[in-house]
Amino acid sequence: MKRIVPFAFFLIFVVSLFFPRCAVIVSPEGGPKDTLAPVMLKSVPKLNATGFKKDRIVFTFDEYIKLDKINQKLVLSPPQEQIPSTKIKGKSLEVKFFEPLADSTTYTLYFADAIQDNNEGNPIDNFEFAFSTGSHIDSLKYIGRVIDAYTLEPQEGVFVMFYEDFADSVPIIQRPRYVTKTNKAGVFFLSNLKLRDYKIFALRDGNSNYLFDQITEEIAFSKDVVEQSRLVSPATKPSRADSLQILWLFKERSRVQSLTDYSRPQRRMIRLGFTQKPVGEVSLKPIGYDLDSTEQWFIRGANIVGDSLDFWLTHSSISADNSLKAVITYLKTDSLMNLVPQVDTLRLHYSEIAQKATFKRGKKDADEEETEKAPVQSVSTSVRAGDNVLPNQPFNLRFSMPQLSIDTSLVTLTNITDSITIPLPEITKDSLDPRVYTLSYNWQNIVNYRFDALPGAFINLDSLTNDTLSISFRGANPEMFGVINLNIEGVNHNVIVQLVGGKDKVVDQKIAQADGKVIFNYVKPAKYNLRFIIDENQNGKWDTGRYIKGIQPEKIYFYEDQLQNRDIQVRSNWEYDLNYKLK
Repeated sequence: MKRIVPFAFFLIFVVSLFFPRCAVIVSPEGGPKDTLAPVMLKSVPKLNATGFKKDRIVFTFDEYIKLDKINQKLVLSPPQEQIPSTKIKGKSLEVKFFEPLADSTTYTLYFADAIQDNNEGNPIDNFEFAFSTGSHIDSLKYIGRVIDAYTLEPQEGVFVMFYEDFADSVPIIQRPRYVTKTNKAGVFFLSNLKLRDYKIFALRDGNSNYLFDQITEEIAFSKDVVEQSRLVSPATKPSRADSLQILWLFKERSRVQSLTDYSRPQRRMIRLGFTQKPVGEVSLKPIGYDLDSTEQWFIRGANIVGDSLDFWLTHSSISADNSLKAVITYLKTDSLMNLVPQVDTLRLHYSEIAQKATFKRGKKDADEEETEKAPVQSVSTSVRAGDNVLPNQPFNLRFSMPQLSIDTSLVTLTNITDSITIPLPEITKDSLDPRVYTLSYNWQNIVNYRFDALPGAFINLDSLTNDTLSISFRGANPEMFGVINLNIEGVNHNVIVQLVGGKDKVVDQKIAQADGKVIFNYVKPAKYNLRFIIDENQNGKWDTGRYIKGIQPEKIYFYEDQLQNRDIQVRSNWEYDLNYKLK
């Protein structure tokens, strides 16, 4: 064996010389990374060519290219029903038109950043190409920006359109004369325009037909015509983003009112869902029951938005009916957008879900089953054991259904620190949800409290009572929180000042009716934004716009420091003095 092994290695070496070997590809080391975008070397036809009559354009670049989301980014202006097709051939890109081009018309192809080099993905930013089917080419340009009206963030991929007709109905029934799309900064360039006035409209087009024909589509508009004096030469570039005309993008509130769904999730509960908070009365009447006109057979509730209504059945015979039918009468929007009476019959079936009882067995006598406890109703509280509560923070009790009675003699509130029984504040039913009750009290700082409710304190519609409930908690220590003192100027309308935490959650809000100081106490350590809503109709909330009535969304501002940073970092036992002047 010792002699054979060297010979075998020699034989393998000789044989390998007569056969090709697989090369191992190794990335080259060193050298700068390619950061350059492709360069167009030529095009057929040439840029800004006139008299173009063919059905395709070919671009040739200095390197191999690839396309990124070309179907979403490529825009032809004026638009056609079919988007042109694209095809890569080596270092060339072919764009083919499926429809004949109009005579004596200047066209612009907007590619945004869809064309990239094949290796590193370096894009050609805001690449556009113009040509004309006539004897001359239009060359004027208009630049602007699209911003979300609520978040104030720039919006990418929104159609911005010019019309030669100024009628309000034009964006709804007519395709635009010119169209482009916004880039990542929300900036748009409408190029190769004729010298004249235009109507402007922006649309996040849900069905790619260049028409505002769906209520779910986001839009932006200006009541003012874009006058020809505001059109600029092709060489003009925006000096500053905030100097451009801004279109505020928003989604209209649905004006269609109809019943969307209904269910019976509990034996005593009927839930009705609507497209919006119902305008007018909603009447529900059970079929097959001779009820007195004054007899109340339900307790009504609603969610915060108001588009969901709950009917809690207080009538035992009706709630026991597993095949209940009821007639609902309400106002529904017809095809002419008018509210008309609508009557529907609802089938409100209910079936109990059988659950197997679970019994514990003792170690010594496994055959004996423990005595099953009498059923009790569940109750949860907004304040949990060990919580630190803020002054005037509500103590909410939430039940699975409305209560028949509350016996306050079985409910106590104790100041544990001073060993004092506090006279029980009134327990009030929530104005929207009849399952929620609130106890209000001005909790003192660093004081221990206990809430106790004995069995029988709360009895629900099924005559079930509560189990013993005991919650111990404490008044908050102000040194564990921060304070924001905001001095606000320029208040001409009611201004809603919101302290906004993570995930756009409104932690607290105040109403400012005049210049002065707005104070947020007991702010938990975290990052926050301050949002200002100009509440023009004084309804205490932000309202979106409505195009056909020329109503813009209510203006919103955010506090920013000198570096245009919105975040306010709040720390424990710190006080922050801020100033803000509304524009």
